[in-house]
Amino acid sequence: MDNKLLASKCLKGDQKACKELYDSYAPSMMAVCQRYCKSQEQAEDCLQDGFIKVFVHLESWNASGDLGAWIRRIIVNTCLSSLKNAKAQWVNFEDEVVMAVSVECDAVSRLGFQELEELLLKMPIGYRTVFNLHVIEGYGYDEIATMLQITESTCRSQMHKAKNCLAKKITELQPEVKYAVWQTIGWIL
Repeated sequence: MDNKLLASKCLKGDQKACKELYDSYAPSMMAVCQRYCKSQEQAEDCLQDGFIKVFVHLESWNASGDLGAWIRRIIVNTCLSSLKNAKAQWVNFEDEVVMAVSVECDAVSRLGFQELEELLLKMPIGYRTVFNLHVIEGYGYDEIATMLQITESTCRSQMHKAKNCLAKKITELQPEVKYAVWQTIGWIL
C-alpha cells in the first residue's frame, strides 16, 4: 500500500493500516533510537513515544514529502527530548587543551557495520548524540547547537571528542592500526 493511502487509512482509525505503518518503519526507527539512547529500554521507550507522536500528528504530514523522513525526524526529536530529560552531560570546550587522534583512513573501512555501531554505543552520550546528528543525520553545528540548547563551540568540541574517542576505540579493536597523536589548543573543525 502506498504511503498516502496508508496514512489516510490510519487517520480514519483503521487498525490494520496503523499496524502496517508501524511494522514498516519500526525496525529502522529502532536503529535510530539505539544510536541515541543509553540503553535498550530507553530506545524502546523512545520508539514507543515517537510512534505515539507520529499517530497523533499524522494529519500534519505533508503527503508530497517522504513519510519515512517525517517519521525519522519525529523519532530523532523524541530521542533528543529523552536525553534532555535525562540531563545528559555536555562538556564545555572553550580554551581547553586537547589531544587529537588520527587513525589510518582504511581502518574504518575494515570495520563491519555492526562493529562500528557497537563502537558508537560505547561512546559517552554527549559525544554520540552530536556525532549521530552531524555525521549520520547531516545537521550543521549551528542546527545541532539549537536542537540541544548548547553553544556551537560545545557542539564542535563534542564532535571533536567523539572523533578522538572513536579513533582510540578503533585502535583498541585493531591493534595493528597506526595512529598519530598531537596536541592542540581550542577547538578544531
